[in-house]
Amino acid sequence: SARQGQAVLKLTLSDIYLHDDEVWEATLLYSQVDKSLKEEPLGHEARYKNAQLRYFIGEYEWAESQLKVLKAATSKLIANDAMTLSLVIKDNLEADTTGTELNRLARADYRIYQQRDDEAVALLDDIIATGNYVSKPRALFRKGEIVEKQKDFPAAKQLFLQIVEQHPDSYMADAALMHAALIEQNELKDKELSKQHYEKLIDEYPTSIYTAQAKKNYRKL
Repeated sequence: SARQGQAVLKLTLSDIYLHDDEVWEATLLYSQVDKSLKEEPLGHEARYKNAQLRYFIGEYEWAESQLKVLKAATSKLIANDAMTLSLVIKDNLEADTTGTELNRLARADYRIYQQRDDEAVALLDDIIATGNYVSKPRALFRKGEIVEKQKDFPAAKQLFLQIVEQHPDSYMADAALMHAALIEQNELKDKELSKQHYEKLIDEYPTSIYTAQAKKNYRKL
């Protein structure tokens, strides 16, 4: 419909604004799309992007209130993203009520969003060196994603496995294990290791959303 076409354009334009640090232009457009398509996937996407924007600039309570609503969203992808971001905010504020660690993570996440990867890596390295038990695994994970995107697969795998080894109880650990196993299977062609890591995921993280996929991949191998 024309309304949806317009919404798609507005979302694209807001993304560009946010890319260029025009935060208030972006949030205005996200809000318009959210209002006009409240119960539709595009509306949910706009609300998620608006919550993410507020997280980038340190307005955590505002972001949280929007993410709470989205956790029940119809689109699985949006609900999942909302859940993850909500956990990042909650866990970090519980571990460090001053919000210092969360501010550091949010700044790095914003740079990743803007595709300013070098700046992001510098910020993430800082957190990896001096962060606490909540911010550090998250920073390792985000750096792993950047390095994987740059196709340095051995280094990416190491970063993901560092989370599993040093922070096995972190909510990032199961995702990190899955990422490492996928890299081993698809990029490094190391069947034995990827099998071991799928097995570990199935045994040690049975409630993970990745377990079903791990079982499938394990059987294939």
